Amino acid sequence: MRSIDEQSAEAYLRETGRIGPRETVHVRELSGGVSNMVLLVDRPEHPGAEFVLKQARAQLRTRHAWWASVERVWREAEVLAICTRLLKSATERSECPADAPLAQTPQILFEDRENHLFAMSAAPRPNTVWKQDLLAGRLDPRVAAACGRLLGTLHALSWLDPVIAEQIGDCTLFDQLRIDPYYRTLAEAHPEMRGELQRLIDSLAQHPCSLVHADFSPKNLLVFSGGLMMVDFETGHYGDPAFDLGFFLSHLVLKACHNIPRHAAYLDLSKVFCKIYCDVLGPRIGIGDLSRLWARGAQHFAGCAWARLDGKSPVDYLVDPRRRDLVRGLCREIFSSRPRTWPDVIALCEDCFREPT
Repeated sequence: MRSIDEQSAEAYLRETGRIGPRETVHVRELSGGVSNMVLLVDRPEHPGAEFVLKQARAQLRTRHAWWASVERVWREAEVLAICTRLLKSATERSECPADAPLAQTPQILFEDRENHLFAMSAAPRPNTVWKQDLLAGRLDPRVAAACGRLLGTLHALSWLDPVIAEQIGDCTLFDQLRIDPYYRTLAEAHPEMRGELQRLIDSLAQHPCSLVHADFSPKNLLVFSGGLMMVDFETGHYGDPAFDLGFFLSHLVLKACHNIPRHAAYLDLSKVFCKIYCDVLGPRIGIGDLSRLWARGAQHFAGCAWARLDGKSPVDYLVDPRRRDLVRGLCREIFSSRPRTWPDVIALCEDCFREPT
């Protein structure tokens, strides 16, 4: 496999005819992920034609050793195509309010099977990574609502879909990139929690309900005027959507803890997300399945939040040891008390974050 990076990408693109022989291009690496080389190719002579080049890496860039098959790049392309189709269907059915921010996915432009890379369209400019907005204190409830609508739509339109289940039912990559580095690594760091974490792992296989993005987080949501774009689909599979809920909400709560005593505004974003998500998914699956989904989602929230401290991919901003301990204590309490709704989890967060820091 030919390794493509910031220095070699231009030559590769010229040799393969993806850009003109004398065309001016500017290539820069996009930061934020640990599993791939992601490059933005700017084409000043062709405004609006910039694109993103993505190549899988076998060894992920983390402090602890973490390996995954480079074949995952093709699972990413497959899941991206499914998400694009589902969102197009929702738009055609007019299921999204006219004044709601437009949710987009990139379009695949070309694939290179030999070198395990593909190119996709870039997000409209200017754009910001929602993670950076949140860390900077720019909190827009419209974005949280759009996230709830986007995830709810993907779950609703793939709910109990046998074709999608057959297409992306293999969870090997999900195990390599999420279960092992998150839950199993956390169990090694905290053996006293091994039973709870194994129960959580077992639960995933017991509830295959819908498409699961499994990387639905602020770092993978690009915000631009009038909309947002979702990226990074390599962990996508057909499984338990409770993981998506726990994974996404862990990011908001960790940022809330990072911003104590201004944490309430971040928790409010999670409430907005929750309401819109339920409004979209609830009519499709019914109150019983929705309630059970949230009960599982609360447990996955605890697993994901704790794993972002003591797993293989720790967050880079929550460094205060006292606040990290607050999160660990919160997760222990959730595993113990088993709250069944997101408002119940919020109440525990509020109690926890009132602790002296």
